[in-house]
Amino acid sequence: MKQKIGYRWLALILVMFCELMIHTWVRTESTQTILRISQAQAEIVKKISYGKALAVERDRLKSDARITRIARTRLGLSTNIFNQTIYLSEENL
Repeated sequence: MKQKIGYRWLALILVMFCELMIHTWVRTESTQTILRISQAQAEIVKKISYGKALAVERDRLKSDARITRIARTRLGLSTNIFNQTIYLSEENL
């Protein structure tokens, strides 16, 4: 009789230990998942910010004022040339 009670207590302790281990594993995985989500969100914010900075830089580089200034200073083009349209054939490319 005492041996049956001992086995029951052992089985109960084993079941509780397994439940405790499963609960610990679930909490650990949950914490790790939350951490990965936070890191992914931070990376997304960083990439969006970088994309916006690149868009601003692209717009600055494409601005007509900048292209006109480069044409005048570096290429020596005059104002008269800006009103002309020059079409290039495929042979010239």
